[in-house]
Amino acid sequence: MPRFTFYQRKRQTDKPVFYVRFKQPDGTWSSGILTHQTSRRKAEDWALDYLEKHKKLLPKKDITFGEYAENFFDWNSPWAVNKRVEGKRLSVSHANSRAEILRNHVLPVFENIKLQQITKTSIRDFRNDLWARGYSGSQINKALCAIRAILQAAEDQELIEAIPKIERAADRPKPKGILSIEEVRRLFAVEWVSDPAYSHPSKPRDMGRVGNMLAASTGLRLGELQALQIRDLRLDDQPPHVIVRRSWDRKTSILNETTKTGRERFVIIPRDMSGELRELIARNPFPGDDSFVFYAKTKSKPAEAPIFVKPLYEALKKIGIGEEHRRARNITFHSWRHWFNSILINARVPLHKVQAMTGHSTLEMSTHYYHARLEDFQEIGTIQETIFSPGPDDPGPDEIH
Repeated sequence: MPRFTFYQRKRQTDKPVFYVRFKQPDGTWSSGILTHQTSRRKAEDWALDYLEKHKKLLPKKDITFGEYAENFFDWNSPWAVNKRVEGKRLSVSHANSRAEILRNHVLPVFENIKLQQITKTSIRDFRNDLWARGYSGSQINKALCAIRAILQAAEDQELIEAIPKIERAADRPKPKGILSIEEVRRLFAVEWVSDPAYSHPSKPRDMGRVGNMLAASTGLRLGELQALQIRDLRLDDQPPHVIVRRSWDRKTSILNETTKTGRERFVIIPRDMSGELRELIARNPFPGDDSFVFYAKTKSKPAEAPIFVKPLYEALKKIGIGEEHRRARNITFHSWRHWFNSILINARVPLHKVQAMTGHSTLEMSTHYYHARLEDFQEIGTIQETIFSPGPDDPGPDEIH
């Protein structure tokens, strides 16, 4: 029988919770591990399950940060399992991202430092060094979150007395560049080129162009665009719209069952967009409602990101926005999302409707409008219809070089 002992400690719950200590091979006892259980019987079951899963006892208190952090953010690690059990949103991509940040930024600094020797000063110096090296506040704070998660687990197991207070870095994002309405109309008036690496015989030129048009007129994220399936299109409804319910993870090639915010939403589309999508569906070589709208060479995957990004950059060159100019203005595929937000806000569309269309959830009010009626968004449809329509002074296709 495994040898372990328990003690209780009162935390935030009304009842004291049990901690378990295991007898180590050298006869000493491990540090206490929080079981989250309030009954001894359940605590014993938890301890037995822990031994079965880990097949080893916790190291002593002089463990280094690197030793303790080994495999910490793996999908089947206690950290990830706890997240899922507690009902917190966690994707494989998020776990992999945390592991990458840990490996590339945190471990080079803290790997050989003992857990108990990590202080507020050492974390602050780490934060300030990343800032001085030009990292964004967002990237720095992700690294700080990784440190905090590891130290939180160490505190729960009484390997450290307390977590040093970690002050977040101020955000300093580089403003995302957006095109003018005139530039957008000129952009979609030129001939779009196909990606040479994409050899499918179904006019890939149109796929990249249609994908960019859909992003420009709806604000869909690239992953949401890739994840669209034929069943998600409601082209015969009034107004025509798409259901955004999933997101394609480009790093792991996995179809996430939810969007980035975890909420499904509908997004109305302009009438011209309906026609473009119908033509694309007619050429789809894979039958079935579960086929991706923007398809690839196999049914199991959607078109990859370069199908949309490379033709966009080539089209930008044709309207005078070369690579250097594009980088200076920070124009990327994601700029469509900022651009669509901007035209709606400039048209004085209520913010909660903008958030409902784009899938943002920063305001409590937006949550309500995820269940709004389609007809409530007719004003957005009117704005969408003007996006690609040239004005009297706009150049025609023959005037673009």
